[in-house]
Amino acid sequence: MKRAQEPDTGPRLHKPDGLDAVRRLEIVRLVGNLYRIAAQHFDCSGDTVPVRFTLRGLAAGQWRLRNGSESLHFNERLFAAAPEQHMPDTVAHEVAHSVVYRCFGRGPRPHGREWRMVMEQLGCKAQVTHRTPPEILAQTLNRHLYRCRCRIHALGPRQHRYAIHGRRSYQCRVCGDRLVPADR
Repeated sequence: MKRAQEPDTGPRLHKPDGLDAVRRLEIVRLVGNLYRIAAQHFDCSGDTVPVRFTLRGLAAGQWRLRNGSESLHFNERLFAAAPEQHMPDTVAHEVAHSVVYRCFGRGPRPHGREWRMVMEQLGCKAQVTHRTPPEILAQTLNRHLYRCRCRIHALGPRQHRYAIHGRRSYQCRVCGDRLVPADR
């Protein structure tokens, strides 16, 4: 017995599932190269740490220290959706946290002078947040596009629900304008 075809509900956005094995290997190799560069410039270990692709949501990368063990975590959906936004800067950002910890201990601020110095030696921009365009976030992470006078914003499902039902209004931190759905 044949199944009835489901009606076409219109165009579907491509949501990248994640990175293929080649891209994952490219990131792991980049991590190793960055640790080698750091070991040449700083008096610290060049040993690499485990690389995991477990992050979800808006965070593109994280360096973690748990019980004396370091690990690097990356959001494979964001890397797959916009690799040019994350290679090599996001990877270097997280490696720099590790290098600062190894060379300077727990004292320095997370994105302080030492971290900026390490980023410079790694040859990358010392940016604290990634610059993934809101349109890509909307396609990749189930975000809803809103606009103000100066830019496009990507709100999450809960924020979107609150805004649509009038429970909360959101404002742009830059221009102070109220956010409205981009399709209006």
